[in-house]
Amino acid sequence: MALVLALSSNTAPIIAQPRNINLIPERVCNKTQGRFKPLVFTTTPVVTSQSAVSQRVSNNDHRADEFTSTSPDTFSLEAAPISIPSLTNIALPPKLSDRKRVRSWAVILAALTDQDRQTCTLVSRTIRHAVYLSATHILTQKYHGRRLNQIMKLHPQNMTNMWPYLRQRRNEVAFWKHAFQNSWIGRYNSSLGIDPLSARLWASVDDEKQVVVALRFILTRLWFTLSVGTNEQDPSAWLKRTVEGAQEVVKGEIWAITIRDGNSLSEFYVLESTCEVIGRTLDAPQLEVYSSGLRADWSRYISSHTSVCAGPRNLITENIRWANYEEYDRGINRHWLRRISGECDVGLSKKVVAERYVLACVLANSISGRWMSSNQMAQEFAGLPSQVTLIAIRGGAPKINLYLPALLHSHHHVESVHFTTSKGVPLHPALAVIQTPAREYIILKDNGMQVGCEEDGVANVWMHVLGCDKNGIAVVRSK
Repeated sequence: MALVLALSSNTAPIIAQPRNINLIPERVCNKTQGRFKPLVFTTTPVVTSQSAVSQRVSNNDHRADEFTSTSPDTFSLEAAPISIPSLTNIALPPKLSDRKRVRSWAVILAALTDQDRQTCTLVSRTIRHAVYLSATHILTQKYHGRRLNQIMKLHPQNMTNMWPYLRQRRNEVAFWKHAFQNSWIGRYNSSLGIDPLSARLWASVDDEKQVVVALRFILTRLWFTLSVGTNEQDPSAWLKRTVEGAQEVVKGEIWAITIRDGNSLSEFYVLESTCEVIGRTLDAPQLEVYSSGLRADWSRYISSHTSVCAGPRNLITENIRWANYEEYDRGINRHWLRRISGECDVGLSKKVVAERYVLACVLANSISGRWMSSNQMAQEFAGLPSQVTLIAIRGGAPKINLYLPALLHSHHHVESVHFTTSKGVPLHPALAVIQTPAREYIILKDNGMQVGCEEDGVANVWMHVLGCDKNGIAVVRSK
């Protein structure tokens, strides 16, 4: 795995280059030097870490290029909580008469390279202090947003060493870019010449999960393009539009995704777990797989969860309707849920994948299109004539109905989730197998959408895109 820097408690690193070198004040007792303590280069020990994710969470002072050893097979759209590095006051401040020039120097030094700034720290206390403060200017220029504002409120900017936090933000961007570019979906986008996200989204300036949700939207958009299709002459035209922004609307459930097409911007509302579109503004691209506008039931749900006087919050999953409540909990086998509760992180991952699959399997009108009640969707799914409900007749406020088709609950209810084949061979890291009462389905772990089944295996188009065989096992591509 990647090598990281083990920083001792008495070091005060301010730049990331060269490797394993920090700037610390030399402890000398020469009276001719007065209070000024010259800076010297010292090396710090190097230790190995356990995983790329743990690096991102617990080690905040290592270089951004140390993520380059991340294996592409470990790419997953799961946002790990990021701890804030400890920020300390800047030692050896300049004289009061020189401090008025520090901010001006900091602005100038922010435009230099790390190597040039390292050289400047040896000039004087004033310039050294300005090098420390230049981190704040770089953060303001490249990472301005809600996350940075929260940090700024807690620490005085004229005396705080912000370089550890700046390095963490750089490492975070480098991690996601490298992991994405070396993943199967990154390679596919690269083959089309697509840069899917804006620079601001890679930095997740407002929320740590911004890049995660945006990349999941890229994945779901690709699934709809390949598996459903669009009404455009160029099937890849929809894929080439840049995701410009992602803002959380309802915590943990609904996001607003902004798409740029040339000079025009369009906004879509998506579910966080699958990134399936639930509505869009009227000026969005005319794609037949999406409805126009935000439906009344979703609009009411969002308003009830974002208004100032919002009451107790109900989750979206509480609106799921499924068959056989005795054996299944929101479409997932109760016995299996009890069994995986003792599998720690693996069990939790399986449960998350199962929940995504259930949400991806609810009937289309549950998410978008014309509003229908659960009874109407059940009748239509069974081939019976649909009946108008009393709510539609009386003009009452509709509620969200996420209907999971029953049909002897044979295809859309989860018995178990597996990350290996029946012979114990690991599946492609992007895939999982869902066991239902009728058959096995092969799905994408990150959005729960189907790419194959037990009888036919993985669809040919997805075998090519993912780089796997018919059984969902990763294959090595010949260069």
